[in-house]
Amino acid sequence: MMCVCAGLQNCRRAKVKVHFQTSARIQGVAWLDDAMSKIYVVCQNWNTINVFHALPPYEQLRGIHVSGLKEPTDIVACNTNRLLYVPDRAERCVWQVTTGGKADLHLPLWTPTKRKANAVLPVSLSVRLGRLVVVEIRKISVYDSISEKTDEIGFSDSVTLHHAVESDHRSIVVALSDRSVDLNHSTIQEMNRDVTGEWKPTKEWNLETIGSSPAKICQPMYMAWGVCGNLYVVIRDRQRILVLDSSLNRVRCICLNVRSTPNRLCFLSRQRKQFLVVDVGFGVDMYDGVIPPHQ
Repeated sequence: MMCVCAGLQNCRRAKVKVHFQTSARIQGVAWLDDAMSKIYVVCQNWNTINVFHALPPYEQLRGIHVSGLKEPTDIVACNTNRLLYVPDRAERCVWQVTTGGKADLHLPLWTPTKRKANAVLPVSLSVRLGRLVVVEIRKISVYDSISEKTDEIGFSDSVTLHHAVESDHRSIVVALSDRSVDLNHSTIQEMNRDVTGEWKPTKEWNLETIGSSPAKICQPMYMAWGVCGNLYVVIRDRQRILVLDSSLNRVRCICLNVRSTPNRLCFLSRQRKQFLVVDVGFGVDMYDGVIPPHQ
């Protein structure tokens, strides 16, 4: 069988170590770097966060019920404040949830700049050192939990935002598709402030450079940072993850299960030698043995 990454150099085949299954369509997965080492999974139209042990025998534990949660679209775990964040499309907010086995009903709904909940249309999240990046329909908001300051980046109506992550130097890396250029045009852009304080793209990696049939759209659905500064990008409908360096140059690609339709990504373990991939369906795959120790 020919690798779906044919034509790319440094293609590595990943191995599925464990498969986690749920009875509903999975919307997101997160792992918290603590002594308990648990995996958290949210499902479509469910108000309970599924919990699994991240170590053998990987059993499913008692879930976390979030009263009021209706339509989760993602989940992230913050290693700085040990909290989970879940965007809710129906309630138009982001929930802040503890990991102690239940949700504190007195925890407030989180919304950028403390606006009303109906002002937020969350699509996906990322978190880095206590700073939460909220991807909405036409904009990205960055909330600092310490200073309570919020930055916002707006986009035109022709742009579809998939995901965004913050870098070490607080630039914002955005995965997007832009119909004003071409129906199939998708890029990874790094956004920085210019001298006037406006956010502008300063680097770009065009997904058309991976070489593919024009009939097949190549969308960057989700991203995660590796421990050495490489960016891992889930490509939907391609059964692979692209690895870019901090300058958005291609390093390698990782081939997933041939039947995989990746949609979400989360690194697992302090060494980041394992990672979790959510399929567009009812499963989460743990991949192992593909990322070199220095990456």
